[in-house]
Amino acid sequence: MLGGASMTRILLLTTLFPCLAADSLRGLESAPNGNVTSMQKQLVAASSTAATCTAADQAKMTQLGSGNADGTFPKILSDCGKRNYNIFSGFNARKFVECVQENTGLSYDCGTCFVGPARYGANNCKWSCLWGSWCGQSCLNCVGEATAASQQCAGAGVTVPTATACR
Repeated sequence: MLGGASMTRILLLTTLFPCLAADSLRGLESAPNGNVTSMQKQLVAASSTAATCTAADQAKMTQLGSGNADGTFPKILSDCGKRNYNIFSGFNARKFVECVQENTGLSYDCGTCFVGPARYGANNCKWSCLWGSWCGQSCLNCVGEATAASQQCAGAGVTVPTATACR
């Protein structure tokens, strides 16, 4: 069971950065001790549905487009993910979002929607994504579930460009 300080952190994150908070809470259902409260599950659901990308963000993503070529939105996300992962210190979410902002022009809040898949890929898909090909089918399959969460975070009226398999 999470203590008072942890619950305070979760509530603060949920209020300030809904998508980052959702990313922090995902996976609680499989906690080793199984002590997940219904409040924690409600926080995951509530923070996962907050739309954070604006119409201007949508226009920038649409301009960059889908695919796997240099300059496409998915390729920029991949490049930022690789730049902000270190085998010793792990994934740096803040620097990842800053990289996404610099390379796409997205708002910071919208950029936070893509932290989940990047972190998930770094933590769970190293072999197929970091040392294989970011656009290989095995990498895309591995990060698929986390990628769906990005669409939820971006908002119902926002279409997030998708990666296409390169091999």
